[in-house]
Amino acid sequence: MFSLKRKGDYRLQLTRTLKKPGRHKVELYLFTPHESNFSAWPIAEEHFFFNILNHNFGLMGLPDKDRATKADSSFSLLSPHYEIKFGSWFFQYQASMGRLRQQLQSPPATAETLARALRLSQNFAQRLRNSAPKQSKQQRYFRQMDIYFSWHAEQFFLESMTLEAFAEVDEELKQSVIEFLRQEQKYRKEQQYQSDFQGTPTRIWNRMNLYHRLLEYPVLLRAKLTALGSGTQKLVKAASTMLIMSLFTYFLFNVRDASQKLSLTLLLGIALIYAIRDLLRDDMISKLTRMLRKGKPRWKIRLFMPYTKKQLAQQVVWVDYRKLPDLPAVVRERSGNWATNEERHIICYRTLLNLDKGALEKDEIRERLTLDCEQLCAMIQASHDKLFVCADEKDPFGSIQALPIEKQHDYNLLLVHTEPGQPQENAQRWRLRLGAKGIVQFESKKAYWPEQEA
Repeated sequence: MFSLKRKGDYRLQLTRTLKKPGRHKVELYLFTPHESNFSAWPIAEEHFFFNILNHNFGLMGLPDKDRATKADSSFSLLSPHYEIKFGSWFFQYQASMGRLRQQLQSPPATAETLARALRLSQNFAQRLRNSAPKQSKQQRYFRQMDIYFSWHAEQFFLESMTLEAFAEVDEELKQSVIEFLRQEQKYRKEQQYQSDFQGTPTRIWNRMNLYHRLLEYPVLLRAKLTALGSGTQKLVKAASTMLIMSLFTYFLFNVRDASQKLSLTLLLGIALIYAIRDLLRDDMISKLTRMLRKGKPRWKIRLFMPYTKKQLAQQVVWVDYRKLPDLPAVVRERSGNWATNEERHIICYRTLLNLDKGALEKDEIRERLTLDCEQLCAMIQASHDKLFVCADEKDPFGSIQALPIEKQHDYNLLLVHTEPGQPQENAQRWRLRLGAKGIVQFESKKAYWPEQEA
């Protein structure tokens, strides 16, 4: 199952772990709201794929089964083995903390969840700091990971302390959490990390995001993208050129037979035909190519191991805009509870990943979908309406207050996914509330999907 997390004002991140080789299918449907003026024209399909949606994969390592595996540090003698191993360990830790954060935010939150997060953080800190490297390149990577881990763990526990469930935690666990945070502050001071934690909140956040990108680079699978359909487009282009030139030649010979003189009107007619051809040709080729390739994938992506460039998986991708009657039958039937307008566009992103068996011998694979809602928020028009209320209950009409109204749009995000050896699909749904300044709220909703048979 995917977990949803907010990243900044505009971005949402969907994450899951792949543990089985084979064919993994993911379908993402973004139902646009009734209030918006969304259409396929403002955001092209290619623009949505390359700029709004980011789909990537990373190495996470395997859960350690014995102490010998944890104690083995022979890989750290050379780069990039150190960066790949510790990077995959860290993102395995980060994925576990993400699942625990989701459990804490979904009632009923338990003290055991918080205690487990504390144990995970303490164990990872000990493993990381007991394996400090000596090479300069590795030291730089270690420093970035040490700083980011300390900040990430601190943010998790500070966020946990703001939840209502934290008040119900026993005093001993509270003190353990506070003691861990104090130790991290002391450790940062000893290692002279303080400068990385100073500045405005925006500057600190951007700096930590930079560290995160640098840390994940050695463990991200390298993607080589190939656009499909170029052969079909060339054939359509050649056929359209042949047809237009045949008609033009036929017209020209008939005109020559009717009149032996080359008049100005004939020259203008020829120029007009060429102008109409150049004006309509690209649109005609594009539409004919789309018709011939309807239902076929748009891109093929090959995923390679970092540094060694060994191919681990192959992915094919579809992106298109549909209306409710054009959706698959099962999606159309199940989405009738929240999507009733048949004229609204629905963004459909589908992908089929064929993961090789060798890809999971040493690592689990982290799959991550990032949705950037900034351009969707930019489409929300500013509202100048105001709500007038009585400010004083004792003297209702003595003081009148005008409250501005912020216009918001509700999107429904449906995610349907299938794992190898699983005949039935799983579905998850979230409602996204967007405002002009970013994401206002997102919450999990019932997908009304058939449950799997036991």
